[in-house]
Amino acid sequence: MRADGPRLSSRPRRSWVVESIMRVPLSAKVLGANLLVAVIAIGALFIAHTPGETLTQSLTVAVLAVGFSLVANFVMVSIALRPLRELERTAQRVWAGDFSVRARPTQTEDPDLGRVRSAINLLLDGMHHDRARMRRLALHAITVGDRERARVGRELHESSAQWLAGLTLELAAMGRDTGDADAKAQLRRMQDTAQHVMEQVRTLSETLHPRVLDDLGLAPALQHLARKTTERGVSTTADTVGAEAAIPRHVASVLYDVAREAVANAALHAAPAHVDVRLTTEQGRARLDVHDDGRGMDVGEAERGGFGLFSMRARVALVNGTFELESRPGDGTRVVATVALNDEGGQ
Repeated sequence: MRADGPRLSSRPRRSWVVESIMRVPLSAKVLGANLLVAVIAIGALFIAHTPGETLTQSLTVAVLAVGFSLVANFVMVSIALRPLRELERTAQRVWAGDFSVRARPTQTEDPDLGRVRSAINLLLDGMHHDRARMRRLALHAITVGDRERARVGRELHESSAQWLAGLTLELAAMGRDTGDADAKAQLRRMQDTAQHVMEQVRTLSETLHPRVLDDLGLAPALQHLARKTTERGVSTTADTVGAEAAIPRHVASVLYDVAREAVANAALHAAPAHVDVRLTTEQGRARLDVHDDGRGMDVGEAERGGFGLFSMRARVALVNGTFELESRPGDGTRVVATVALNDEGGQ
């Protein structure tokens, strides 16, 4: 039968003093141990002192010996721990995003720490290769997705929209030929409906994958996006003068998707008077900056609830880029995406 109440641990709980001592650095532990030995040695010297000896001389010799021992131990421990500091610096640089760094051997490295360093470098090598492989897979996924979207957009533009255009012309011809006023009005309404559907299909085709992106590149595509957004009622400009370097196709596709999503979010949610899109290329990197002067938002809340933001961040990460979102309620929103133009994972 089980007894009620809390179960008592069979292991004795360490006191806070013991736990504090265990957290002391190794060099301090060695120094403390040597001081304890020194105190015991001096105490023993007092107890074993003989009347024929000079106590001051004995104490001087003992203190010098213990002091030399303390200094020697402290120096040796500091030298022995130097390889650990190299490992710590390596971990900090990896955490900061430098995945090419490796822990270097030091002259004071013992065989055990050498094996630890080799194991850490082996893990970093494996992580580097895995990241490169994931970037290649991501590039393939982006390329295949863009190709499929381009195919669907082309089908909509060249097939569906053309059929609807033909239907519109047929309805217009029927309206001209008929003498019945009611039938003429009905045919006119059908023609307007077909015209509206045709415009929607062409807009959908353009949204799926703008042909100007494939034909002319990212800068003209952003200019085209700005013109279309302005036509829909939101003043938008695209400054691409600073984009002088060639931008790989997969990077251009990702940056265009980020720009389109950021502009659409601003127009839909922020009620801006103006949206500014800037594209620059310098120091081997392409930087896209989309800024609006709308009502802004709470970034934390937007990150938790916005799939569009998650999608933008994920696509930029797939090409090993960085994504930044800056906004405050009432102070507009800035979206910045930066991607390397010659990243090895993107080749």
